[in-house]
Amino acid sequence: MALRRLEQKQVSLIKVLAYALGVRPDEFGLVPDPLGWVALKELVKALNDDPDWRQVREANVVEAATRLAPETLELAADGRRVRALERRELERDYAADPPPHLYYGARRRAWPVIRERGLNPPEGGVLVLVADPEQALRLGRRRDQEPVLVTVQARLATERGAFFSLYGKKLWLSDWVPAECLMGPPVPEKMPEKKPQKPAAPAPPPWQPIAPTPESMPGSFLVNAEDLAKPYKRKGLKKEIDWKKERHKDKRRERD
Repeated sequence: MALRRLEQKQVSLIKVLAYALGVRPDEFGLVPDPLGWVALKELVKALNDDPDWRQVREANVVEAATRLAPETLELAADGRRVRALERRELERDYAADPPPHLYYGARRRAWPVIRERGLNPPEGGVLVLVADPEQALRLGRRRDQEPVLVTVQARLATERGAFFSLYGKKLWLSDWVPAECLMGPPVPEKMPEKKPQKPAAPAPPPWQPIAPTPESMPGSFLVNAEDLAKPYKRKGLKKEIDWKKERHKDKRRERD
């Protein structure tokens, strides 16, 4: 029974991966690159938003792509990206008019910089905005446990030269939003401290002497257990005994 439940869970995982990567990535807040690749880390974060898939880890996705369903999913050679082999291309609709306000969930430590310089996409990616503030916070929690809700005045940003495009039905993509079109909480005077990293194991001090091995010590030797058990079979011992016997025989002849 347990094996059957495991198989059913694996089949369901393959289906949701094929849907998220190849049919409606926008529903998961994902934007594949032009070749359909999605970062494995981002995909797992998107799945973990759903209580039914909160236990999924990167290893589960790798197993699905390499062993369970290689005819449906493909893992990149670097092991960090995955895509659906059959996928529906979602084009960016630049003709769509954005709503007056869009939202973005920013990292707390990044908010002062965003407030001063504006919103810019991550390296190699695009800026993802949504029309629902709750969804923006949900996406922001993938970056920060307590994200800052940033409100984008989309129409004013358009007048300032920003471009917005609709991706699927839920995501609005942009390449830049000027700082004067952003609204959010006051910038805190003191930023939250980073979590302290676990200290690394201390290296041994350079002055600490290294205990010598027995074979490296002058005048020492290693005792073989076989030698202790059967000393008469030790190499070279037989020749020594034969030599002594011949010497004793010579002495007896001289006495006689």
